[in-house]
This record gives sequence, C-alpha cells and structure tokens, in this order.
Amino acid sequence: MKSLLIAVAAAVIAVVTLATDSSQAALLDFDFDTESGATGSFTLDTDATPSPEPANFGVGFTGNAYLNAVSNYSISAPYLNLNNVTTDFNVVPLLSDFLGLPGTGLASGVSYDPGCITESGLTCVLGLSVSYTGDSSQLPRLSNDPNSYSTGLAVSIFENSEPVLRDSITNFKVRSRQSIPESNSSLSILIFAIGSVHLLLKHKIIRTGKATEITPN
Repeated sequence: MKSLLIAVAAAVIAVVTLATDSSQAALLDFDFDTESGATGSFTLDTDATPSPEPANFGVGFTGNAYLNAVSNYSISAPYLNLNNVTTDFNVVPLLSDFLGLPGTGLASGVSYDPGCITESGLTCVLGLSVSYTGDSSQLPRLSNDPNSYSTGLAVSIFENSEPVLRDSITNFKVRSRQSIPESNSSLSILIFAIGSVHLLLKHKIIRTGKATEITPN
C-alpha cells in the first residue's frame, strides 16, 4: 500500500512538473512591416544550440550561428515572397566593435537560405537585421526576453555576396509565446493517479470493514 501511494504521488508530481516546465516558453514570435510595404513574421527558438561553425560575414567578421532556430518565416514583399520556411539566426558584434570604433553592442538577424550563414563569404540571399540588447556574457545562450530584440533594423537582399537592396523596418513587434503542455498524455497520467488513489482508499475501507466483521467479541 505504502509503495503504491508513493508511486501515485510521484506520478502527480511529474504531471505538475511537466505542466510547469512547459509553461516556461522559449519561443518568441516576431511581426514586422517595412518602408516598402512588406510584411513578415517568424518564430525564434531561444533554446537553440549554437553551431560549431561560426556565422560568417566575410573578412574575418564572425559571430554565433543558430541553425534552424527560425521557423514559420514568412515575408510578402515586392522583391521576395517566403511562406513558413525554416532557416537560421545569428548574433554578431556590431561593425563598430569589429573596427574598434566607439559605440559598442551586438546585432542579430535571420539569414536565408538555410545554412548560408556558416558558409564562407556572404552567400545568403536574404537577411533581416535586429538589434540585440541581451546580456553578452550569457552568449552563446540566446536571451528569451522580448526586450532583447526590441528594434528591427532592415531587410536586405544580396546578389553574389553584394547587398543590392535595403528595406528599412518601420514597425517591429516581439512577444513571448507560452507553450501549451501536451494535454492528452499529462491528463492521462493525472487521471490514472487520481483513479489509483481512489481505488486504494476504497480497497482499504473494504478491508477494514471485513476485519471489523470477523473480530471476535
């Protein structure tokens, strides 16, 4: 009896823990508009593991690359259309840092095509740049605070590693997404736990009653 009660209690604790962990969202949803009238959105997984290969911006200018960290990347623009694609994210020193000039900080962004950010040279065809104000000492772990990505800078188009278009972002929104626990499995475990407790208590009451009935006077 005692062992079964312990097992049931552990199952209940596991369900509560699962629900608590699931509510700690690591996903950020982004929406943006640009000067040319383009609109877009994407989701960033801030729990993404950095790639062993650095983000490569040419002439020795590198940063952290997070492959497949961006999902549902969509953009509708006069120059390009994407619909719910998966691609990469990066965090890099600002050019002022790289050149040793005043004005320090970090930049981040979405890079498309997938994998282009770790190839030698600027092979990406589309980049979206965002200021990054997260704690640099915590990198390469990405911040999950929407305020760390509060300013969208521009969408850029590249051809043969050269920027040919820069479309300034005019409206930029970031919000945390709270993940929903897998209700079916969690609920099943919880129902099992509650049912087990009920049956154990009922069984104990029946046994106690029988024992009382056969007790000699």
